[in-house]
Amino acid sequence: MKKIAIIGVGNILFKDEGIGVFIVKYLQENYIFKPTIDLIDAGTLGFRLMEYLEDYDYIILVDTISIKDKPGSVFRLTAEDLAGIGSYHQTAHEVEVLQMLELTALKGKRAETIIIGIVPENICTSEIGLTKPLENEGFKTATYQVLKELEKLGIKYEKVNNLSLKDTVIKHFGSYNGELIKQRIGNEDYRDS
Repeated sequence: MKKIAIIGVGNILFKDEGIGVFIVKYLQENYIFKPTIDLIDAGTLGFRLMEYLEDYDYIILVDTISIKDKPGSVFRLTAEDLAGIGSYHQTAHEVEVLQMLELTALKGKRAETIIIGIVPENICTSEIGLTKPLENEGFKTATYQVLKELEKLGIKYEKVNNLSLKDTVIKHFGSYNGELIKQRIGNEDYRDS
């Protein structure tokens, strides 16, 4: 049986940059998969991403992709397609992802890799959350595409929960577009007795 992983990549602290990680967390919260697959929050792992690319047979990598198109547009790319996109190198982690794909290919150990790339609107603002184009269309389309890729591999899935994107992000990271977790403890609760 093939060893399969969905890997979400990106920096959650820079708005749309975190969508790959958010999608992985959303899938973890809401779906079960048969046979079991691994859902990995790779964040900004950089060179440590190589071990995942070598240890699996098939990887679906979810990330932003810096190409000129409408924000929220979703692309399905192979690792070879990605190497041919010269403008992909917008953020440091994008350079590292491409380098890891190239290095593992040179070593002859790279998993078959599909990239689900989402065009961001804002990767500069320091805030956990997504812009409207990614929150509305990009997230839904990319999540749907990931599930379709799994179907092609013979993976069955069942939705077992209905936690929204916003609630998933708040649960895992404490904030979404400036809205903080509701269980926040104020400083007044720490007064000296």
